[in-house]
Amino acid sequence: MSRNKDRVPGIQFILVTLKKNNKGGTMPYLNIKTSQKIKKNNVISDISSFMAGLLNKPERVMMVSLEDEVAMLFAGQNGPAAFVQLKSIGMTGQQCKDIAPEMNRFFASVLEVPDDRIYIDMHDIDRQMFAFKGNTFA
Repeated sequence: MSRNKDRVPGIQFILVTLKKNNKGGTMPYLNIKTSQKIKKNNVISDISSFMAGLLNKPERVMMVSLEDEVAMLFAGQNGPAAFVQLKSIGMTGQQCKDIAPEMNRFFASVLEVPDDRIYIDMHDIDRQMFAFKGNTFA
């Protein structure tokens, strides 16, 4: 697992990482919503690079979208907060446990969000339920 010490302000973040399909290749997808005003190009590049390294995926297959200035409430209060969702085919509980601390540190720094105002939600995806170029990954 690569360690990136670079840091990137309250974002909702959805990452879908797909393992090899029948034509080879991978497809991680990040959908980001934040209450902060973000300089999108800089932040998208930082997030893409960090997550590609953390997941050991080539950045050339990363897809990132970002929507900023979204209303968010955490613990009954406005202010910087983040919800980070990671979905991946074949993800294990141990992998989630291993990458959660790195993700929390990175998003706290990069998003300028206190580390106690971030939720990270991780799920394995059934390869039959996700498609690329008209084919599922099953």
